[in-house]
Amino acid sequence: MLWSKLFIPTLRANPAGESPGCQLLQRAGYLRAADRWLFLAGRSLRKIVEIARQEFDAAGAQEMLLPDSGAFEDIAREIRSYKQLPQIWYRFGAGANLDARAFGVEPVVLDGLCRRVLDRCGAPFAATERSFAAWSEDGEDSIALCAACGYAAPLEFALAKASTPAVDPEGDLAPEPFHTPGRKTIAQVAEFTGLPETAQMKSLVLVAHDAPILVMLRGDHQLSEAKFAALTGDPRFRQARSSEIFEWFGAAAGSLGPVGVRNMPIYADSALAGRRNMIAGANRDDYHLRNVTVGEDFDAAFHDLRQIADGEPCAHCGAALKVRKAIELSRFSAPRPARDLHITNAAAVEAPVWMGACSIAIERILIAAAQAGFDKDGLILPPAIAPFDVIVTPANIGDAAQRSAAETIYRECLALGLEALLDDRDERPGVKFKDADLIGVPFRVTVGKRLAEGLVEIVERKTKQVTDTAVAGAATAIRRA
Repeated sequence: MLWSKLFIPTLRANPAGESPGCQLLQRAGYLRAADRWLFLAGRSLRKIVEIARQEFDAAGAQEMLLPDSGAFEDIAREIRSYKQLPQIWYRFGAGANLDARAFGVEPVVLDGLCRRVLDRCGAPFAATERSFAAWSEDGEDSIALCAACGYAAPLEFALAKASTPAVDPEGDLAPEPFHTPGRKTIAQVAEFTGLPETAQMKSLVLVAHDAPILVMLRGDHQLSEAKFAALTGDPRFRQARSSEIFEWFGAAAGSLGPVGVRNMPIYADSALAGRRNMIAGANRDDYHLRNVTVGEDFDAAFHDLRQIADGEPCAHCGAALKVRKAIELSRFSAPRPARDLHITNAAAVEAPVWMGACSIAIERILIAAAQAGFDKDGLILPPAIAPFDVIVTPANIGDAAQRSAAETIYRECLALGLEALLDDRDERPGVKFKDADLIGVPFRVTVGKRLAEGLVEIVERKTKQVTDTAVAGAATAIRRA
C-alpha cells in the first residue's frame, strides 16, 4: 500500500481529556472520538479478530451469526443427545467483540482459550478469578486485589467479609410496625430512627426469567448485578415496574419488606446471616417494621449478592482489599447447569447440560496495547496486531535511485508475505520518520544516502536499533526478525 493514497491523519499534539492510550491512538490516526476507528485501527482490529477466530476454530469451535448472546441458549435447546456434545459456539457482536458458549455433558472451561488469544495478541495482562485485565489508572473497570494472598477478581464478582455493624438489639422480639411518613430511602429512615444504615434491610424487586425475586441487602450495601445475573442465569434481568410492585406487595417502593411475602422467592445477601432485630419495610405505604430477623420472621436463601468496597477484608485471608482501575480484556464464567437445557445421557436418562461462557473485548485489546506500548515518539504495538509489519521509507522520493530501490524492497516484502507500507509522500525525511515512529509499526527500512554503497537502514521501532543491510537482503532480514 502507498501512504500517499491512504487516510492516516496523524496529529502533533495529544488531544485533551483522553487516557494516554487513546491519546496516542488519536495522534497516530487510528481513532477519532471514543468509537470512530479509522483505517490503521481497522487493520489492527481485523488481526485481533483473526487471531481469535484461529484459536477458537483450532479448538473445534464454530462461528455463528447471531443477533445477541442470548440466542446461544435458544439454539442449544435443539441439542437432544449427549452424542452431540461438547459444542463450542462463538459470535462477533458490536465492536467485533467475541462472545462464546460451551455446552457439554461435563463442564467445559473457556478461560484457557481466551488466554491463548491474548497471549498471541501481545498486550500485557493479568489474570483474575473471572477475567483477564490490563492495569490502567484510566480504565473503566475495577479489580479487587489482595496483596497478602494474591486473590484478584472483577469488583462486581469479588468476595469480601462484610464490615462489622453496630450490635443488634438482643432478645427474641416480634416485628413491630411504626409510622415513617414520607421516608422512602435508607438514608431517610436512618435519620428518622437515629439508627445507622447497617441496622436496616434494603428490599429490591427484580424480574429474572419473567419471574419476580425479592432481594434483601444490608442497608449500606449495593447489589452486584453481575452476581445476581450469574446466580439466576439471566443476564437480561430487570427491575420490577411500579405497577408490578404494587400488584405484588400492595405498597410502593420504599416501603417494601420480606415479612409475609409468599408469592416469590427471597434471596438474602450473606452479610445478613446471623443478624437480628433489624428494620425493614412493612409492605404498607409510610410504614416500616422493627425487629425483623431473617430465618425467623421470613425464610430466605443466602447468596453472596453485594458489591464490595475498597478496604474491606479479603474473604480468603482477611487482609484489606484494594480496588484498582483496569481495562478488562476478557471475562469468563465457571460452567454451570444451563437453565431448561437437558439431554439424554449414555444411560438413557435425562440429564442437565453444562454451559460455560466467555467474552473477549477486541477493541480493548488494541487500547491496552497502546496504554502499555509507547515512548516519547509514539506507539510501539506488538507485531501480531500492528497494522503493518514494515514501512519502507525513501528519504527523498524525488531521487530516482532511492525511489526505485524502495519500490523493489517493498515488492520483495510483499512477495515474502509481509504486510508492507511504502511511504511515497513528498515530505521531508524528518516528517516521515516521525510519522513512522508515531504509528508504531515494528520495522522501518530507510532508503537514504548510503544507497550509493548498496546499503539501507533497518530500524526496529521498539529498541530503535539501526542495522545496515544490503538492498537485496532487506526484505529477507525483516522476514527473519
